[in-house]
Order: sequence, then structure tokens, then C-alpha cells
Amino acid sequence: MHLTEKTLSRQEKYNDRYFLASGSWFWWSRTIVANKPDIVVIDRSERHAIIVDITVPHDENLVKAEKDKQFKYLDLAREVVDMWDVNTAVVVPIVVSANGLIAKSLDQHLRRRSLGSWIKRLIQKAVLLDTARIVRRFLSQEP
Repeated sequence: MHLTEKTLSRQEKYNDRYFLASGSWFWWSRTIVANKPDIVVIDRSERHAIIVDITVPHDENLVKAEKDKQFKYLDLAREVVDMWDVNTAVVVPIVVSANGLIAKSLDQHLRRRSLGSWIKRLIQKAVLLDTARIVRRFLSQEP
């Protein structure tokens, strides 16, 4: 059974080569506990899938959070290979601590995808700005 238009709750198609789904609840041929990653990218010409999940843990839990995300989506990666008729599916956890620390493995994932370090800076900036916004809002509350 291959993925059809009806099996996605929200989807975006970019062109004939790439398919991008974000914020979607996927329906699979069997029960999968972790079936809602943040982003799924399918490269139809290379027959390759990338499952991306983003998390913002405390500094101390950076490595643990990364390993948890890798393990959490293993079943989903296998199911993506079967249903989308791709050769490989890789799980890319984007783990950035609330203070902007990034797991070392993100560099490896970015190099394999031919993405420069500019994206890493954007991710860090987004997390730090959001952390600052949360702290400002908390400090401005009256007792």
C-alpha cells in the first residue's frame, strides 16, 4: 500500500522531485506509536526520505534527547521505506538546548545533505530569541 492523497491530513507538494509534509498525522498500514514527526521530506528521484523532529531540551539532556528522537522514529523510518517506495529513510533529530547549544551530530547531518552551517546559525538564533521572549514575559508578570 502506497501513500495516497487521502492518507495525509496536511501536505504540500513542491515539485515533481520533492514532497514535503509538515505537521501531519500519518496513517500507516500498522500501528506506530511515534507517527507525527515535525517534517518529512521525500526525494522521489533519489528515492530517499528524511524524517526531521525538532526538540529544545535543557543543556544537560542534549545527548539523551537526541538519542531518544533517533530511537523514537525508527519504526516510522521503516514504514516510510515500505509505503513511499524509497530505498532509505533517515531520522534527523534537530536538538538545540534552550541556551543555544547544538548536538555535534547536526553538523554531520547538514554536511550529508549539502547544507551549510548558515542553517545552524538560523536555528540557534530562533531558539535564543524565543528563550529571551519567554524570560521577558515571565519577568514582566506582576506577583
